[in-house]
Amino acid sequence: MNDETIARASTPPRSILRRLPVTLLILAALLSAGIATGALWAPFQDSPLWDDLAYGLPAFQAGRWWTPLTGTFLAAQPLGYLLLVACLLGVAYLEWHRGWRVTLAWFAGGQLFAILATAGLLWLLSVVTPAWPWVQHQAASLDVGPSGGLLACIALAVGVLPSPWRNRAWLTLLTYVFIALLFWGDIADLEHAAAVVLVLAVDRSLTLRRATVREQRLLAFWALIVLIVISTIVDYVPTSGPFGDTVPAETLHWSTLIDLAITLIVLNGLRRGRRWAWLLSLLYTGLNVLLGALILLLVMMSSERELEDLGFNARMALATGVLWTLFLIMLLIERRAFRWRRRPPLGGGTAPTRDDVIAALQQHGGGTLSWMTTWEPNEYLRTAGGIVAYQRHNGVALALADPIGELSRPRDSRD
Repeated sequence: MNDETIARASTPPRSILRRLPVTLLILAALLSAGIATGALWAPFQDSPLWDDLAYGLPAFQAGRWWTPLTGTFLAAQPLGYLLLVACLLGVAYLEWHRGWRVTLAWFAGGQLFAILATAGLLWLLSVVTPAWPWVQHQAASLDVGPSGGLLACIALAVGVLPSPWRNRAWLTLLTYVFIALLFWGDIADLEHAAAVVLVLAVDRSLTLRRATVREQRLLAFWALIVLIVISTIVDYVPTSGPFGDTVPAETLHWSTLIDLAITLIVLNGLRRGRRWAWLLSLLYTGLNVLLGALILLLVMMSSERELEDLGFNARMALATGVLWTLFLIMLLIERRAFRWRRRPPLGGGTAPTRDDVIAALQQHGGGTLSWMTTWEPNEYLRTAGGIVAYQRHNGVALALADPIGELSRPRDSRD
């Protein structure tokens, strides 16, 4: 154990707390405001102070400009404080790595931007689309809580994570934000999306193009799993979002069965970088996007009731169409990661398999690079000296590491 490790292990709690002043200040403000208003033990949205302290488009229209400050350190429900405290762990991580100035700036800026951008968007949509019930409902809603600033700090903290966890965490965060917005779509979900999009645009730590080939394949693999799981769940869970309320299906829908079947076919191929799996995924994703566009056109030309009589849940199809569009963009961005094609082996005959290589390694051992021979998309050639792993690039076979097999006996100088 070196001196640096000993110093970190012996760091007193007081020194740790000194590195997290913003996190502790936010926690103290939440608890103080919760105690002062009673929101810590009773629903604040039922309090007579709600209209005076909560922020939102109605508050700004009534001239209550102070509400972004007064409403930030409150929660609508007592259980909300547990979620806010949990989110503070992400703020603490950011402050520990980036310092209190960056954390304070992004918390305050992210919170204010989320509140103002949401109010401005709802005002614009209420003017442009006055017949949209969801817009009118959210435009008349108020909200409290620091979730916009907390999500901004969490999104910035994701950018601090090392690769490949950074892209994985971004995928998880974006999935949560867009799923909540599309299928439930409360004013808080709009604020969360605004904060995350702000960080995504400014920080630009989501780097799909610069990720390794293996990481891009894994991200596509998990994105498809998440997409299918969400599409299946929302078919049987009531939702209320920008596309309206949905009624859960009572029986298994035929489109769900097709999605599950296609997913089972291509999942492993995506993980292993197979070109055919990418092409099939691209084709099926494109069909789902076109279906969503077609239903949008039909909704504009006819009534939603007529589509439901034909067996279409128009609102759900539109919402899932947005998700399929995002996945399509992801597949196109990562297209270079799916160039692997099975080719005839060198030397003719039957080429060794990856299992043969693993068995040879277990039996005879190998050098410091031998473990890399089991990676995709290596191919194998059996020679007199053992099994050689290679890859083809521009018509040239490049060998990787030494042959794997039994070590030959050194030739005696007298032979």
